[in-house]
Amino acid sequence: MSIPRLAAAGLAVGVLSGLLGIGGGVVLVPVLVSLFAMAQKRAQATSLAAITLTALAGAVSYGIAGDVVIVPALLVVAGGLVGTFLGAELLHRLSDRALKIAFAAVMVAVAVRMALAPPVEGAGEIAHLEPVVLLGYVGAGLLMGLLSALIGIGGGIVMVPLLVLGFGFTPQEAQGTSLAAMVPISLLGAWRHARRGYTDWRSGAVLGLGGVVGAPLGTLVAQAAPGEWLQRLFAVLLLVTAVQLVLKARRTPS
Repeated sequence: MSIPRLAAAGLAVGVLSGLLGIGGGVVLVPVLVSLFAMAQKRAQATSLAAITLTALAGAVSYGIAGDVVIVPALLVVAGGLVGTFLGAELLHRLSDRALKIAFAAVMVAVAVRMALAPPVEGAGEIAHLEPVVLLGYVGAGLLMGLLSALIGIGGGIVMVPLLVLGFGFTPQEAQGTSLAAMVPISLLGAWRHARRGYTDWRSGAVLGLGGVVGAPLGTLVAQAAPGEWLQRLFAVLLLVTAVQLVLKARRTPS
């Protein structure tokens, strides 16, 4: 597989990640399937390897700014590691056709949320160490890990709204904490899939390094563009990609 093409794809996905505030897997997986002719399972596993690098770069930036909340991040990781094992096993059992349809469904749900939901704001201060809240972090991590391993996304697109609306984080804290938790969860998911022969580490590294370069560029553009306009644009992109995946799934044997 061409290294320059992979690097260019990683750079483009990194720009989109910085531009729209997402991890990038929701874009990267369809790119690998459509443009690089990767099988769905291989694309999802390789995406996790790439996300590990881009998430690490983002987490370091947020950490320097003081926007990574350590205790919740650790609890999310604990739940996420369990979810990753479950998702990796389910991935092996499901067909490529079922995975394409599941991924398309996630993209449609995210597109609707981005198109209709106003920008999220903090839901107020919630004690981070109450037992029920601690269990909530673990449960959120379980969902994040399951989606990460099963669908091939970092999980931040689900985790950030959960932390803001459910736990009272500021958007910056939610993004930083989500990215920090994403690093070990994505890495474990890629490693678990590698045991089945799905993960292309070389391609994932090239894509991830491209994403590390591209994300800051996207962030600069995002700071100058209307956020609402960007949300609507990305929602359209997701819907178009979801339709393409469903059409491919109809032509894929069960």
